Amino acid sequence: MQHKRNQFFNFFISCVPGAGQMYQGFLKRGTSLMTIFFIEIFLAGIVNIDWLLLGLPVIWSYSFFDSMNTNSLSDEEFSKIEDRYLFTSGNSSFKIPQSKMRIPAAVVLIFMGGYVLLENIAYLLKSALGYSYHWWFMDLVFDYFPRFLFAAVVIAAGVYLIKGKKVQMDKDDMYNPGNDGM
Repeated sequence: MQHKRNQFFNFFISCVPGAGQMYQGFLKRGTSLMTIFFIEIFLAGIVNIDWLLLGLPVIWSYSFFDSMNTNSLSDEEFSKIEDRYLFTSGNSSFKIPQSKMRIPAAVVLIFMGGYVLLENIAYLLKSALGYSYHWWFMDLVFDYFPRFLFAAVVIAAGVYLIKGKKVQMDKDDMYNPGNDGM
């Protein structure tokens, strides 16, 4: 069971997204927030799209104020809070089963780690051997390819969401044939 923590320390620890939740004993919630925050920074850096960083203040604010509000609850309300990962359970309609996330997450992590390793080796070789017009291919691969890949993933996710909504609407129509929406 989690216990409320010192308000002073909670304030300072909450300045790091997810750390305040972890300090209070909500490790799953804190890990989720911290992961989302740092993945956004990593993703913005790897695809070299600065506007992705616009979500950081929102994540930071949510994490900070969630920690402060949780710590200010009464003991009875505080003891009723269940520690859960974000986006995997709860009353939200957006649920991702953890068993289905393990392999895709592993593949993404391996790809991202391999990409960063390859990028660093390539730039090391580029600086050791000198820059010439032959290195344009590396610029293409390491500067533009991530942007194209990111755009393709975002478009695919949008198409998937639209397709999923259409399938759900078709199922609803199949179970309610007399319902014309009026």
